[in-house]
Amino acid sequence: MILTNGLLLISPIILQVFFNELEQDFRDTDFSISQRRVLFFAALIFGVALVGGVIRFAQRRIIQGVARQIEFHLRADFFLHLQKLSASYFDNIRTGDLMTRATSDLNAIRMVLSSAIMYTADATVFFGFALVIMVRIDATLTLVALLPYPILAFIIRLLSKHIHAHYERIQEAVSTMNTKVQENLSGVRVVKAYTLETNEIEHFKELNQEFVNRNHKQIRLMTFFFPLFRFLPGIGGVVLLWMGGVHVIQGKITLGDFVAFNAYLMMLVRPMIMLGFIVNTFERGAASMGRINAIMSEKPEIYDDESVQYNKKSIEGEITLKRLNFSYPDGQPVLKDINLTIPKGTTLAIVGGTGSGKSTLVNLIPRIRQAERGTIFIDGRDIQDIPLNVLRSNIGFVEQEPFLFSDYLRYNIAYGVESPNDDEIRDAAHTADLWAQIEEFPDGLQTILGERGLTISGGQRQRSALARAILIKPKILILDDAFANVDTQTEDTILSRLSEIMKDRTTILISHRISTVKNADHIIVLNDGSIVESGTHEQLLDKRGIYAGIYETQLLQDELEEL
Repeated sequence: MILTNGLLLISPIILQVFFNELEQDFRDTDFSISQRRVLFFAALIFGVALVGGVIRFAQRRIIQGVARQIEFHLRADFFLHLQKLSASYFDNIRTGDLMTRATSDLNAIRMVLSSAIMYTADATVFFGFALVIMVRIDATLTLVALLPYPILAFIIRLLSKHIHAHYERIQEAVSTMNTKVQENLSGVRVVKAYTLETNEIEHFKELNQEFVNRNHKQIRLMTFFFPLFRFLPGIGGVVLLWMGGVHVIQGKITLGDFVAFNAYLMMLVRPMIMLGFIVNTFERGAASMGRINAIMSEKPEIYDDESVQYNKKSIEGEITLKRLNFSYPDGQPVLKDINLTIPKGTTLAIVGGTGSGKSTLVNLIPRIRQAERGTIFIDGRDIQDIPLNVLRSNIGFVEQEPFLFSDYLRYNIAYGVESPNDDEIRDAAHTADLWAQIEEFPDGLQTILGERGLTISGGQRQRSALARAILIKPKILILDDAFANVDTQTEDTILSRLSEIMKDRTTILISHRISTVKNADHIIVLNDGSIVESGTHEQLLDKRGIYAGIYETQLLQDELEEL
């Protein structure tokens, strides 16, 4: 920047020398300045401009490159921080809002790091150098030239707060619009099923118009803002032209001095125009940085205690629950005084109605949700004293609505393993009764899945998630209604193949079907967050309670289906 601006400031000095020589020649009536000398001064100015252009190219390349690197690291840090936040955090924030912060807001910050900082430093260096030279030429003229600048400073201070507030509202509008698009695309099947495309289009138009309206307010502010940076220095230029002419006539300065001074004054217009852009970019970046910091300042609810000492890389699998109670943030109790021991290598089945707390209970074991210390133990050790990576890497979890990535089927099945071979993937898929269907796919394991895996059936998605859980060879296997989307015959096939695997692993099985859970070593019935029945299949039938009622109802349904 020093080199660039130094060369830029040389051109008026060359003009100053040229015009002083020209003026002297006119006074001496000696028109000795030849065309060759004029060409020399012109070539000198051109050469200075050329060298300055090369250096400016290098300057911009370096600063823009560094800004991109900082943006890269900031985006990576932002994504890393999102990965560390607890699952409960994402219950209350919109995906579209996070996407806006990760893209639009980070881009605004990059503009500050590149263009705004570059122009600020550029203008500061140039203004400082030019001011020193102008004072040496004529201090009075310099003072007159600077008169508009305090007014500009006051206006900038006055308007910058409004610019900041406008950009915050604009970014909020972008977030709302992105959320609408994201949700609409994810739920496109629902929209089409209810033929509400027109309603969705109208709603999006409203959001889009609100975004435009907020931008219009910003545009109106900036259309007032930017002309001031030309108008006020222009007034100073008019006064300067008159005073400077008088000074030349009075002999206080030479014609060359005046030409050079006027050139420097014209050059100062560029930093003034830059200043408008700088203020605009800085305020936009500050608004975006505030939005990024709002996320970065969030602390994960679930994290490893640094004081914990745990040297093992695996667990055995015995699970103990002691006086376990749990409530969501709304304060409504979900689990009440749960006491339970699941010996290593055994299978526990959990039965209960919707909202009884089944899924919440199994989410507490891998610490997807956080239970109170001293309520959940694995191998006799509080789970909060087991590092999260050790705990979760030893737990295979299959949900009722599993998530698959829009990637190869192979990638989805092997997601939890660093470098699996095809034989291991095939064995896991075979156990999940999926391999025969994979072989029928034209691309086999290289089949590309659509978003959330919706290009395959619900049963295939569940079995893919099951194969994924089996492949990591977990010590604890949690199946949360993992057979809801498969028929009973397929379920029987999978359970028979799983039986060998389940012998060596602690398994927790949630299902609404009694046929799924009847062979478990132990069965509990949850009702309103409490264990109301406990025992084996036969013991629970003898009690003639809730479990027996569910069993008889399902038997009756099966008989009616056969008819």
